[in-house]
Amino acid sequence: MTQNRLKASIRIPADWEAHKCCWMAWAVHREWGARDASRIKRDLAKVVYAIARFEPVRLLAPRGRAFREASKRFLDCPTVTVIEAPVDDFWMRDIMPTFAIHTDRGQRQVVAIDWNFNGWGGTPDRPARAGDQLAKSAASIFGVPRVETSFVAEGGALAFDGLGTLITTRSCLLNPNRNPLRREADRQLAIASEFKKLGIHKTIWLEGDTSEPITSGHIDGYVLRAPGNKVLVETIDDPDGEPPFWREHDVRLLEEVRTSRGPKLKVEPVLAPRKQYLKGYPDSFAASYLNVYIANGAVIGSVFGDNERDELAGKALASAFPRRETILLRIDAIGKGGGGVHCLAQPMPA
Repeated sequence: MTQNRLKASIRIPADWEAHKCCWMAWAVHREWGARDASRIKRDLAKVVYAIARFEPVRLLAPRGRAFREASKRFLDCPTVTVIEAPVDDFWMRDIMPTFAIHTDRGQRQVVAIDWNFNGWGGTPDRPARAGDQLAKSAASIFGVPRVETSFVAEGGALAFDGLGTLITTRSCLLNPNRNPLRREADRQLAIASEFKKLGIHKTIWLEGDTSEPITSGHIDGYVLRAPGNKVLVETIDDPDGEPPFWREHDVRLLEEVRTSRGPKLKVEPVLAPRKQYLKGYPDSFAASYLNVYIANGAVIGSVFGDNERDELAGKALASAFPRRETILLRIDAIGKGGGGVHCLAQPMPA
């Protein structure tokens, strides 16, 4: 099937729609070192087991020791399937393709959109490497056709509502280390045009966070789409810290903008954990309540030891996803790596 025909009639579902399974990885790159790798695997296992209660988990692992380790560790969990694959890290939301639904002559088919992931811009802190090309193997690993795109993006930078509206950030997608067209306006126009070919009729551009050193301000660090046209947004109320420069602007924009179908978004603030409870953690620690995985019967996220804010966040998530169990895990090793539960998992639609 040609690429143009594959792109025709594509719909990228919202995360809360029904899943066939969830894809994750049991692979910790050697850059983490043995001590951090052990802690990360502990946290990864917590997330795998939590998701596996609600939907099958397909766990990619590299050949050899990691594959044997994963097979043994999850032997007691019948909903986890370990699959050998050329994967070398665990940030599957970005490294993997995004799954979408293609409809042709009444027949529905899952396809994999390849965003040409380049290691978050191939910065000196994290140069691109071979494991970043996982999406190129969509047909052999994931068993679905691959849809090519003409620009660079990653899953953590994209928040879909399943109805043709996308929220993303300029700081990430318009960064020259991803999409190097000379003029920013040209980059934005070219990317929005490509999104339209994938069924995205409206792209909402937030400013994001230009100071974020690796992801350049992913949307999943402070914004969460929810059913009923809701959008949860992280807000900062902390005597020890200030919000990112553009945060207030982004909240106002979300309150004013309309979706592709006309209605305004229903913006609900969620207070971030306070810095006094994060002492000893690096500045890159990802302390976001909104970086969650929405499983078939649960919303799974993180807590950080700020009991008051942890409880408020749990209530906000339960209200936004009332027919799902709310599960909040303590996964500080993952947080120190700069991500959360959403960063670890990629859903495949039913």
